[in-house]
Amino acid sequence: MVFLLFIFWPINRALSSVTDDISEQIKEKQDSIKTLQDKINVYQKDIESKQKEAVNLSNQLAILKSKISKAGLDIRLTETQIESLDLEINSLGQNITEKKEKIEKQKHYIQNLLRQININDQRDYLNVILSRPSFSEYFNQLKYLEDINSQITQVLKIIKTEKKDLEDKQNFTEAKKQQVQKLNKQLLDHNASLNNQKEANSYLLNQTKLSESKFKSLLAQLKREQSSFDQEIINLQNKLKKELNKDSKLDTNPSVLSWPADPVKGISTYFRDSTYPFKYLFEHTGIDLPIKTGTALRAAASGYVAWVRNNSKSYGNNIMIIHNNGIATLYGHLSRFNASEGSYVARGDIIGYSGGMPGTPGAGFSTGPHLHFEVRVNGLPVDPMDYLK
Repeated sequence: MVFLLFIFWPINRALSSVTDDISEQIKEKQDSIKTLQDKINVYQKDIESKQKEAVNLSNQLAILKSKISKAGLDIRLTETQIESLDLEINSLGQNITEKKEKIEKQKHYIQNLLRQININDQRDYLNVILSRPSFSEYFNQLKYLEDINSQITQVLKIIKTEKKDLEDKQNFTEAKKQQVQKLNKQLLDHNASLNNQKEANSYLLNQTKLSESKFKSLLAQLKREQSSFDQEIINLQNKLKKELNKDSKLDTNPSVLSWPADPVKGISTYFRDSTYPFKYLFEHTGIDLPIKTGTALRAAASGYVAWVRNNSKSYGNNIMIIHNNGIATLYGHLSRFNASEGSYVARGDIIGYSGGMPGTPGAGFSTGPHLHFEVRVNGLPVDPMDYLK
């Protein structure tokens, strides 16, 4: 008679030690995350408090200083969150490997049981009965087979549970990896924000020379120009609306816009971005694409060039194109133009080239080499991301 024992899986002491070590590292990262978040909250409250104060140069520089510090902490926080997730993924990977090994051992155990049943099934039980002095050994044999079947049933239940747990861990791991991808994108945005804040601080110092009167003059000019732009665009669109709708050359669906430049470096500032260095003073009404000086810029849709303007305070050298259905696009901080006022441009035509660092021709109110791109609907700025495809 063969006696069967239930499976006992020994604890892998080495794996347990590694898992404990990873768990301790994850806890340390979580503690660091909380500390960093607390510091960020302090800077955020400081920024919000300063933004409620009177608008002046010293206050704006203080806000930028706090934003620079906060952006640095945002970077450290995101890096720590990524490190914590990487540790969790590593731990999950070890658990998944252990689960797979466990399932394979259980499968192997069932195979052995099935082989044993097969051997017994091939015996002639009539001969077994006739060859025994009593029926007791025969019933022992039946009990033996019953025990095997019972163990198979139990092990199959265990395998089913383990496989479900394995699938859950694999799905959880994939979700963690997707979180890491999102955080890596956030990290790029935080780095861009930090650069923007630093460049904005340098620009403000350079433009004002720490003079409060120069700061007030600069601010007034920017606000007047922005207001003038808004009204002028509305007037132009109203004037040309009927003619544009009849023009067969224009896109019938200009609400689907092409990218004016390849966003290889992502977007440094979004529409009404909360991290915009001068949000305290006025909203950011478009998106900024950090691109090299001299990058070709293309019309986002077919239309007519409403204006080609040099060195405005807000947008530097800029082009405005009027499209169908009340849509207009603006391209700011150009180094040179490739289109003339009143001319027709098709989607994808090169209309100009991007500008450079602050102080260079065409840069205007710019904190670094980039394209400022706006979409207007009936004169009002809207989020370009809702239109770009």
